[in-house]
Amino acid sequence: MKEKKKFILAIPTIIIIIGTLIGISLIFFDRNLKKMDRDEIKLLAEKVVNINNISCEIITENNMEDSSETIDDYKLKDNKISIKNNDYRIYEDSEQKIQIDDEEKVAYIYNNENDEIVAFEELLCSAERLLESDEYEYNFIKYETMNGIKCVHFTMKNQETCFNIWLDKSSGMIVKMECNTKSENNQEFVLTRYFRYQLNNVKDEDIVKPNLDGYTIEEL
Repeated sequence: MKEKKKFILAIPTIIIIIGTLIGISLIFFDRNLKKMDRDEIKLLAEKVVNINNISCEIITENNMEDSSETIDDYKLKDNKISIKNNDYRIYEDSEQKIQIDDEEKVAYIYNNENDEIVAFEELLCSAERLLESDEYEYNFIKYETMNGIKCVHFTMKNQETCFNIWLDKSSGMIVKMECNTKSENNQEFVLTRYFRYQLNNVKDEDIVKPNLDGYTIEEL
């Protein structure tokens, strides 16, 4: 009789354990195995719109024989941006843009309409724009780890172009984007961009207006 009571008392515990295991399994499936549809991916990509403090290194390469890899280092905060690459530096705020050639000691000053900030933000939001377009067909590929980041891998394509995109499953940031297209002579062109970023780490000193003492100033 005592053994029967022990068995009856154990039933709720067993049910709780089974329920917990089922819940964990469902969460795991939802996070790691369930395919994300276009609307879910679009919601994820839209997170990038609200980013206002980011440092991002963008590595661009293509499959052309005479091309070389380019690396652009962006820092954006408080509507100010600093950009560095092998050829020049750029500083831009709400009043002007300054492009600096350190080798020639020349600084070009432009009346500004935030074109560099807009261009950078468009790069960050390029996956969202593709998802909003009716021109491209969406296809979920798989979940994949890219550069240590858990990503959602999907494609957006039409008859001429295919975009392979890896989005950070947490932040919605692009980690890698491949654009495959063909020229008029049927030659395949592949442009690949890698995004290495950190959020909320840009300091005020990273976006200070540069000191142009010793530089030739050219206003354009």
